[in-house]
Amino acid sequence: MVLVLVLSVFALAGCGGTDESAGSGGETDAVDASLQTVFDKGVLRVGLCPEYPPFESINESNEIVGFDPGLADAIAKELGIEAEFVNTPWEGLIAGLNNGDFDVIISAMSPEEATAATDAVELSENYYVMSDVIVVCSDNNDIKSKEDLAGKVVGVQDACSAAHAAEDLPNHGIEVAALNRYVRNAEAYAELASGRIDALVVSITYANEQAKNNPGFKVINDPLQEVGLAVVAKQGSVSLIDRINEIVVELKENGIYDQIAVEWLAAD
Repeated sequence: MVLVLVLSVFALAGCGGTDESAGSGGETDAVDASLQTVFDKGVLRVGLCPEYPPFESINESNEIVGFDPGLADAIAKELGIEAEFVNTPWEGLIAGLNNGDFDVIISAMSPEEATAATDAVELSENYYVMSDVIVVCSDNNDIKSKEDLAGKVVGVQDACSAAHAAEDLPNHGIEVAALNRYVRNAEAYAELASGRIDALVVSITYANEQAKNNPGFKVINDPLQEVGLAVVAKQGSVSLIDRINEIVVELKENGIYDQIAVEWLAAD
């Protein structure tokens, strides 16, 4: 049974893009007890921010569900232990990790987001790759590609991969009229619905989920960038990350990974 804890950690940290995988390149196993510590506790404590369906959200039964919790449960099962989820604000995930509030972050976090505030982390191989895309109102026929964002007001959740993608637009000759930053994607969607911005940039998984539930939005099929997602652990937790890398490979080979993906990410 998955235990759900609520943790309020309000500290600055990172919210994606390159595969900066870690594991065997960190501290030596002689001084690394991260995997054994998890075994000794009998639980893998996972920090996540459940505001990002279909990767993680809270259902009507107040349970944390989604692709990431499903993957975390499968990883913990392969370790012979349970997963315990620690509900943490996005901006507090890295601080919570380094404070020892949980063993790993599995929360749709890219390597770039994980290392935005500090390099003192270990990163798994990317367990998923997705795209950042454009979302507009359904009646908008002016924006059909990223080039059409020129001269438009664009919204993004700050300090996340979509923000990096939008910031990079001028390097591709696309100058937006303004780039409005929001604390959460929900705020950007509200601004889009009200007409205060022309478009927003967000991950395709989140965009598809919102479009499915609200026909007032549509996704523009012209990705700005591809983003890898990684498991994040405290610096020096090489043995734990190495074992997680091995388990994810095993889950992909035995079909369990695909089962979880079909359940939560089939729209992609």
